[in-house]
Amino acid sequence: MINIERLGVVLESNDELEAKFNAGMVLDNGKVHMLYRKGFLGKRLSDSIIRYSLNQIHYALLDYDGLLIRDDSEVPVIAPGDDSDRAGCEDPRIVKFEGRFYIFYTAYDGVTPRVAVAVTDDFESYTKLGVIPTLVGDKDAFIFPERINNKIAYIHRIEPDIQIDYFDSIEDLFDKDYWQNYEPHEKILLKGIHKWENIKIGGGVPPIRTDEGWLFIYHGVSDDRTPFCYRVGAALLDLENPSIVLSRLSKPLLEPTEDYERYGDVNEVVFPQGAYMKSNWLYISYGAADKRVALARIDFNDLMNALKLKKVEVLKK
Repeated sequence: MINIERLGVVLESNDELEAKFNAGMVLDNGKVHMLYRKGFLGKRLSDSIIRYSLNQIHYALLDYDGLLIRDDSEVPVIAPGDDSDRAGCEDPRIVKFEGRFYIFYTAYDGVTPRVAVAVTDDFESYTKLGVIPTLVGDKDAFIFPERINNKIAYIHRIEPDIQIDYFDSIEDLFDKDYWQNYEPHEKILLKGIHKWENIKIGGGVPPIRTDEGWLFIYHGVSDDRTPFCYRVGAALLDLENPSIVLSRLSKPLLEPTEDYERYGDVNEVVFPQGAYMKSNWLYISYGAADKRVALARIDFNDLMNALKLKKVEVLKK
């Protein structure tokens, strides 16, 4: 069994017309830096789905135990600036790579979501590097925190599967020629194979290096609840060749059970985006019902043992 403790909501707006959710985070020098999506409500599509009229990215600081210290909710650090992201900047993931913090987020132009990249050295100033020029919608992306065989490994999601690609440099991510003839079915890392991920899957937390392989936390979407349900899964990738999946849990690691996960602006959602280690605990930040940011912590040894066995039962607290 895997010991999982929900730590509750860490960020939530007091304004009914906005939401704070889908947060990436990274631990650095004892500080937990968090970037979250702030959405301003647009129109309700149904009783269980709201579409936001504008999305932007804000900064928060947590302590080592996951308690909120600071929330810069008034001024965004990444905001819409041109036609590529005029409808929003969404769902940031943070990766510390070669001494800098790279932020992978969704740039939405009102029609097609694509992956955008920004960089910061200090979480004070940020530089947008651009939008990755895929011909179709792409999101849920990030790189590994270190080079593998001198390559940058890049995970992303062109529906309904998760793809992995390799590049020589960050700049090569923006190569139009590469994406012009891209065939996503040739680069599949994971496909949805379980009932709880029968609609689509997507990357969650940037991979974490372990002695056994790269720990990869992702999300799966199913149609067994209304309007659908987002759950959290886990897989283990080969250290030297992360295109090889060594093991994968058959049951979700986390699913909506609490009211703050089941009910919000989009019901039945747990959406993982960030993580850090403290002792034997893996802390995970996730969006809860597209309304708030919540934290959970998972016994790391339990999780790794379950992945070795390729089967799991979840102990909920």
